[in-house]
Formats: sequence, C-alpha cells, structure tokens
Amino acid sequence: MAKLIPNYEPSAIALDPERKVAEVLCAQLPKDVRVFHSYPWMRKERDLDKAWQGEVIREGEADFVIVDPRYGIMVLEVKGGQMLYDPATRRWDRRGATHAVKDPFEQASRNLFTLEKLVKDRSFPGVELPFVRTRAVVFPDCDFQGTLPPGVVRENLIGAADLFRIGQKIESLFQSYAFKPSADGIAKAALDGILSALTSTFRLVPALWREVEDQERQIFRLTEQQSQLLDFLGSRDRAAVEGVAGSGKTKLAMIRARRFADEGKNVLFVCYNKMLAEWLQDELPEEYRQRITVRHYHGLCAEWVKEAKIPWPNVVNDPRFWNVEAPRLFEQALDRLPKRFDAVVVDEAQDFESSWWDGLELVNAGMTDGPLYIFYDPAQRIFWAESQLMPALGQPFSLGTNCRNTQSISDHCGKVIGKEIKVMAGTPMGREPMFISAPSGDEQRKALDKQVKEWSAAGLNPNQIAVVTAKTLETSICKDMNKIGGVSVTDQLDVWRQGNALLRTTLGKFKGLEADAMVLVDVPAIDASFRKEHLYVACSRARHLLTVLNRELPISPTI
Repeated sequence: MAKLIPNYEPSAIALDPERKVAEVLCAQLPKDVRVFHSYPWMRKERDLDKAWQGEVIREGEADFVIVDPRYGIMVLEVKGGQMLYDPATRRWDRRGATHAVKDPFEQASRNLFTLEKLVKDRSFPGVELPFVRTRAVVFPDCDFQGTLPPGVVRENLIGAADLFRIGQKIESLFQSYAFKPSADGIAKAALDGILSALTSTFRLVPALWREVEDQERQIFRLTEQQSQLLDFLGSRDRAAVEGVAGSGKTKLAMIRARRFADEGKNVLFVCYNKMLAEWLQDELPEEYRQRITVRHYHGLCAEWVKEAKIPWPNVVNDPRFWNVEAPRLFEQALDRLPKRFDAVVVDEAQDFESSWWDGLELVNAGMTDGPLYIFYDPAQRIFWAESQLMPALGQPFSLGTNCRNTQSISDHCGKVIGKEIKVMAGTPMGREPMFISAPSGDEQRKALDKQVKEWSAAGLNPNQIAVVTAKTLETSICKDMNKIGGVSVTDQLDVWRQGNALLRTTLGKFKGLEADAMVLVDVPAIDASFRKEHLYVACSRARHLLTVLNRELPISPTI
C-alpha cells in the first residue's frame, strides 16, 4: 500500500472524486511509492498580459503528485462530475457548473512544470533532472469515446473504467518515456533529492529576539525604591547608596551627576572600570559634556599626573603600582594643579582601595564637606579579599530590588551569594540559565560556537551578545576565535555597540556593563582566586539569557 502524504486515511478526503482516486492509488501502488495529495505551490513569473508590472505571484495546486522510486515524478489532475468537451472551441465544461472549467491537461502540464523547477532549484541546480517527469488527467466519473483532443495521448488519460487498474496505467505511462532508470530504480541520491524538495523542513521556533524585546519592555522602568531615592537625592549633598546587582545604581549615579550639573556644578563621575567609563561617556547627552567629566579611576590618575608634568611610568601588570603608587602620584598632582570639581559621584565604590579616597576628597572643591555620592554593592567586591574603608556618609540608602535581570537570572545570582534578591512585580521569569561542562578546550569552543549560533539564528544582533571570560583574554579558550557561531568578534566596546561584532572581554573589564545575552567561559571551581563574588558579578551582567561554560563540574544554581 502506497504512503499518502499528508498522513491521513484516504477516506478522510472531503472531495468525492479525489477520495476515489486516493483510495485506488494507495491500494494499487507499491508500498515504497509516496502519494502527495493536494500539493500547493506558489511562484513568481512574468505576467505576459501586463509586462509593465514585472513579476507577479502565481499559485496553484496539484491534486496528486506521485513519487515512484523506480521511475520519478507524476502529476495527476483530477476532474470529477460529468465533464464535457467541445472540440470546436476546445472548451472544457462540467454539467451544472456555474463557472468556467480550466483545461485539465494544461493544468497538469503547468503543475508539472512548476514542480520540476522547484525540485531542480532545491536539489539539482545546474544539472539535468535524472528521472522521469510526466503527468496525467483522471476522470473518475467519466469514460470517453472518439478521438482524443490535441496534445493528449491514451497513456495520460485515465477514465472511470481505468481506476480498477490505475497502478498498471501509471507504470505504463512511466515506461513510455525515453529515460530508463536502472533495474534498481532511480539513484538513491536522486530519490532523496526529490523527497527533500517536495517535503518541508519548515518549523516554527520561538522568536528569541521578540522574547527579549518583550521582557525588556517589562523590566525597563523605575522601581518604587528608585523613585523614592530620586526624591532623596535632591535633599542631600553627601550620601552613600548600597544596592544589589541590577538595582540601577549606575543609572541613578548618572542621574545624580546630571542634577548636580543642572545646578551649575562641574561634576566628576568616576568608576573603577575603564570600559564602563567609555560606555557612560558615549551615553552622556551633549548638553552635559561640558559639565560632567567621566573617568575611570586610574585614567583620572594618569591624566592629572601627566598634566602636572610628573613622570608617569609605563606600567601594565603591576598591582602595587596601580593600588599604591598611582594614587600617591595623583595626590602629588593635586598639590600642583589648582583645578577642582564642585561635586564628585563615584560608582563601583566597593572596588576602591581605602587610600584612594584621600585623593577623591581632595579633588572636590569642598573637600570633605563637598558634594559626594558613592554607589556600591559589597557583594560585587572582586578585586579585594577584604572590605575597604569608604568615607563616612551616614546610613546608606538601600536598593534591594533587581530591575535589570529576568527573575530566573536574578534568582540564580541570589543563590550564588546566599541572599534573596527581590525583583519588581511583573518581572518576566525568562529562560533558566544554562550550565554546560566541557572537559577539553575544543569541546568548550564547540559549545560556545553552538550557543552563539543558536542565538544569532534566533534573531539576536551581535551588539546583544557578549562572551565574557573569567580568565585573561590571552589564556581564554576563545583567544584565537575570530568568529564565534559565524559572528565576527571584537574586543572594542565601540565596535560592539555599533552592531558590527559580538563582544569578547574579561570579567574585570565587563564589570558594570551588561548584555542581553551572555556566555561566561573559562569558569573554574570556586576557590580563593575565583570566589562566589566573582561568579555573582559575572552572572548578573546577563539581562535575559545566560550560559555558563566551564571545564570542570558544572557550576549550578545550587552552589
């Protein structure tokens, strides 16, 4: 029994003529034959009657398409009811019909031509089709007499009396063509090509970009805590704000800096992370650029030291220089330079060493009485094993609600540090973070490549994706990857923001920034060099999608 596609019983076909034909086809043709019922097609072609319009879309439907592995393809057009033919006008009609009936042989020819082109374009570009292609018309309710119409041969006309031996008729028509397959039928590659062209791999998948977009609309709004803090910010010149990751500290810090600027003050906005400073500088509206100076701390030190004509050593990887000598040189420069700021706003304050605050108080025109705001999260302290002293600014205002991440990512971050992190009412749950363990570097690169490829195929743009390593770029598994998942890679923030490539960077550099989708790679086991605080900071950078890829045992939400 031949296989009917779509997969339903012939008796389920609503139209009586087509049901009759389907039943005899399935019953009489061999079991390896596929019978496609009601096969629709659409194609573009030129309208010869309206050439000025260019190409138009034509559509049609083949009543049956038979794929026989011994021969090839046959298209059947079925015309039920009492059909009439006028030889003088070559007009076809149906008794009792209220509309014109198309020439069934022309319909069969057109359907075959369209399907030939479809199969050739999809499976056999540039080569001759290696199988038989033919067509026939079936009149399940009529027999015929007399000579045949022009362009019709007995082999491709099947009447009601022929239904009882339709299998033989079809085989005879296939055999009447000059193309002769081998004794085993057409080649397997040819048969696979026909079936893959006629069947569809189409599937609907969740539009990841739309999911992220919808979640972003739900997340991007101020919490009640933030609204209260904005009122609080207007009543005090010196204050500390403590908040969990994703609570909007950086956004509120910049709002405070802009309000100081609106008061006519020259403002220093300083953070630890160079890349964050670059991001904030680019985001700063033009009208504030004369009033607000955005710097990362060590860049501030270098700038003032050089302006004061004090030698600045060419140092890269020397922690003692950056933690001790650079702040000392900054203070020397402050002694030589008269310029000062009217207000100072510090973000990422938990990353500042205790001794750095002396210089930041001195750069303030009001010194220890001058306007100063610091924003921090003690759980994000990744550069110091112990807590560092900060200026005494009274009881900090607390932000305990995450308004950046989906609930799933926020919950994971809370589990990492053993602390419940609240989210806004209505925060989307989002997808659960993924944790992948891959023992070798090659396996990790394959997993990374696959993840980025999936995100990209689902509609995410390169500037929504970041690959963050817990190591240095020089020792990362992705150091030599010029493309990941087919997407170009950059280490430069401006290139990433323009959407020309995904960002590859380190945890230290990406701290304070965020991405819609992030893969964290090179993740070691939790120890003294990679503490839970590091993992917390890293995971909280992902707004909507997070994948953690490590060599050893998976770092799961139940740390």
